[in-house]
Amino acid sequence: MTAEAQPGWGAEPDGAQARRGWGARPGEAADALGGLEWPAERLGDALEALALQGGLRPRAVAAPIPTAGHLRSADALGAWIDQAAGYLGVEAEPIAARYDEVGDALLRVAPALVWLRGGEAQRFLAVVGRRGQALSVLRADRSTARVPVEAILRRIARPLEAQVLPEVDRILDRAGVRPRRRARARQALLRERLGPVVLDGIWSLRPPPGASFGRQLAAARIPRRLLGLLAAHASAYTLWILVWMTVGRSILDDHLDEGWLYAGALLLATVVPLRQLMAWLSGVVAIDASALIKQRLLAGALALDAEEVRSEGAGRFLGRVIESEAIEALAMGGGVGAVAAAFELAAAAVVLAQGAAGALHAVLLVAWAVLVVALCARFYRRRARWTAARLAMTHDLIERLVGHRTRLAQERSGRWHHGEDEALSQYLARSRELDRSQIEIGALMPRGWLIAGIAGLLPPFLAGSGSAAAYAVALGGVLLASRALQGLSAGLSSLASAAIAWEQVSTLFKAAARGGAPPPPLPPDAGRTPPGAGSAGDAERRAPVLEAHELSFRHKGRPRPAVIDASLRIAAGDRILLEGPSGGGKSTLSALLSGLRAPDAGLLLLNGLDRHMLGAAAWRRRVAAAPQFHENYVLGGTFAYNLLMGRRWPPRPDDLAEAEEICHELGLGELLGRMPAGLEQVVGETGWQLSHGERSRLYIARALLQGAEVVVLDESFAALDPETLEQALRCVLRRARTLVVIAHP
Repeated sequence: MTAEAQPGWGAEPDGAQARRGWGARPGEAADALGGLEWPAERLGDALEALALQGGLRPRAVAAPIPTAGHLRSADALGAWIDQAAGYLGVEAEPIAARYDEVGDALLRVAPALVWLRGGEAQRFLAVVGRRGQALSVLRADRSTARVPVEAILRRIARPLEAQVLPEVDRILDRAGVRPRRRARARQALLRERLGPVVLDGIWSLRPPPGASFGRQLAAARIPRRLLGLLAAHASAYTLWILVWMTVGRSILDDHLDEGWLYAGALLLATVVPLRQLMAWLSGVVAIDASALIKQRLLAGALALDAEEVRSEGAGRFLGRVIESEAIEALAMGGGVGAVAAAFELAAAAVVLAQGAAGALHAVLLVAWAVLVVALCARFYRRRARWTAARLAMTHDLIERLVGHRTRLAQERSGRWHHGEDEALSQYLARSRELDRSQIEIGALMPRGWLIAGIAGLLPPFLAGSGSAAAYAVALGGVLLASRALQGLSAGLSSLASAAIAWEQVSTLFKAAARGGAPPPPLPPDAGRTPPGAGSAGDAERRAPVLEAHELSFRHKGRPRPAVIDASLRIAAGDRILLEGPSGGGKSTLSALLSGLRAPDAGLLLLNGLDRHMLGAAAWRRRVAAAPQFHENYVLGGTFAYNLLMGRRWPPRPDDLAEAEEICHELGLGELLGRMPAGLEQVVGETGWQLSHGERSRLYIARALLQGAEVVVLDESFAALDPETLEQALRCVLRRARTLVVIAHP
């Protein structure tokens, strides 16, 4: 709900005016939210109370207090809420939605904080949850009230609709619209005018990606739904057995009692809604759990240390991505299926114990289930060997594709396919073993049980003991056990596959938990010095922005440190040129200063705070770096995305305007003129091809557009001709607040 040039809220479909109240006049919704709004000075308390009521388990720390500077603009407020939420141990995700979709967004994102613009004082709503088409809103005294979502929408719309309603009413007056149709016409005009406007001002609270996975599952209410799913399955299965009992008793007694038939029909009808509930719960659990796993893996991938990323090949990363799909597809279904099958086996054992063969029949079923588990263990070992062979082939194939041009130019053609036949032969051998195991546990064991179960009835049959009803019960138990064994085989094989996949993705999953405790919120202007403030002569008299004391760092597997006892002091407005020979540690020092690597020894401070106190993400927001050419990339998106990915996305019009301005200052105006779509042109490996120098200037523009306090450019000017170098250097000196340039002598 950006205040800048966002004119108002729109209308719903015809006939919804009375239901939603769209197009309400300013002031109509004031009473509906009376006593529910939190003042700006208690915004920290609102965040803490919302996290507690939402079950997010925030840290037991004092709630932060915003200052007047934090409420000066939407960007400053968003930055403060993000940092304050991190201080409390939760994450505040900003929500942006189209004008006509915000109502649905409010119903989905609870617990959430809603900014109510308008008036002299800033106000906020703390939305705890949803109750049908109403929202549960938290009062300042920690009690809750149920408020229709349309009342909140009217309150949000009040300051925005006031800008466009006078014009809409003038159009309606000139058109002579009759009073009884005026509301519907106003709605249509508002929707036409404001439909595509994207609005923000909503922050959804959730556990951070690095929180324990159990905490994330609990916040998403997945354990509760899993228990509901298992209870529904157990109820449906029990009812199904009761149907067999009621109908079977009537048939075996040779007397079709209408009462028992009606009872069986009612039980069967009850199974239908339970089956529907099971399908709905399983879908919800699968979707929510899959989203959590993807979020966790992505956070872990972004939290990997630079050295870990450097040591991994592209093929291994691709293999991990493939295995992550197996985690999602197999873990949830396999776990639920195995638990359900265990319940069915227990029920089948009870039924068999009541049959003609008695307890011995149930013991036979248990022994058969143990054999299935043993075969699943062998399947696990074979699947592990097959997965290792497959991932090795994937890694080798990707590496060959990446280096295809080099191999064409440098390697003899006779060695292009060296080792491929051996790898394929090994993979085929592993595949045959795996197929045999799948046939054993998926087909032979459930069908083999039918033979073994019927054979278990031979002793009482030969002895002439047991009634017809007892044999019927035993046969029913055999059939139930066969179905349960099929579910057990499928569930255990899925769990085995998921466990093997976990071995590949666990590194990414665990990496998400890295990082120290987030710091308390800082004022938006803390440590910032306006561009051009001061000169090099008085830099010593100013407090340093970035200072290092005896930094040391050694790459893994190397005997000698790359950086030894490095010390420096950088004040606001400084322009520093760092020169040295290749391999001298310049790029390593750049990575240390920009927060991409942590020093092994020494002290590194930014505005008086170290990396642990400030946090890795906050450090990188304040120190922007353009790494060397081979460590920087043009991603497969638009040119605008590659420019603004370190700033924010989606961008605002002023972001795009500044990006285009910097591009012209860096000499990229001719490139933009050649691109058919301009800033919206897709670039990257599959899009527009950029030259070496154009990519270098793209990387420079990307660093400048982050608006950081310190900009570090590592060999960024090496690919530029003298004329372009002079033009780019003028732009960098004018735009960067504090600058560190690394270059060869």
